[in-house]
Amino acid sequence: MKNLFLVVLALCVYIPQANAQKVKDQEFRRVVVTLTSGEKVEGYVKRGWHAEASAFKKSNYSFKMTATPDDKEVLKYTADEVVCIDYTEKTENNPDGIRWESRELASPSIADRYRTIRRLVCLENTGEHASVYWWKDWDVTTNQQGMKRRLVTYHGIRFHDEGKEGEIVYIPMLVNSVLLKDKKPGLKEFSKNWFKGKEGKARKKEADADGDGTWMLDMYEAYLAQQAK
Repeated sequence: MKNLFLVVLALCVYIPQANAQKVKDQEFRRVVVTLTSGEKVEGYVKRGWHAEASAFKKSNYSFKMTATPDDKEVLKYTADEVVCIDYTEKTENNPDGIRWESRELASPSIADRYRTIRRLVCLENTGEHASVYWWKDWDVTTNQQGMKRRLVTYHGIRFHDEGKEGEIVYIPMLVNSVLLKDKKPGLKEFSKNWFKGKEGKARKKEADADGDGTWMLDMYEAYLAQQAK
């Protein structure tokens, strides 16, 4: 009887501890979402909202969250409804926490070269005059063997301009296109030459080693300095 009492007592102690540990293990999902209305919503974002799990829906566009890790009531938001998603967990690689922002991605089409689509992109680094982001999306190609899908990591730059222009994120290929010819005179050529020559090769080596889009901040600052001469 004494042994049974000890077992029951141990279970009473273990279960609350286990539940507390379960909640603690989910802290990496804890976020503060800022809505376009200015309201802030705290909770736990559901897994599987990134592009990896978006085979049949818009990548990086919508997500679900709950007030607590095991809450049954689910809230759903889209990139059109939020300003940003701030993860509260701080790590060595992300001392300020991870932030996803709702931005317009430059996505030119045959009908409209200035077309944009609103998506959630992860803030990678920010400078005085620009910010860089990363995100993943599916690249679809078609050949004689059929259709092939592969997950690609993209990096893009947003210039801190006023109005709508300050909302748009451009991948390097679009910075190097005529898309910014009138908006940023000379940037197309400057960007194309950034990795050329002896200094350019050194920059390319450093950019490849970093594996992110920070080089775009350096390139843009150098472009602005040249324009100011």
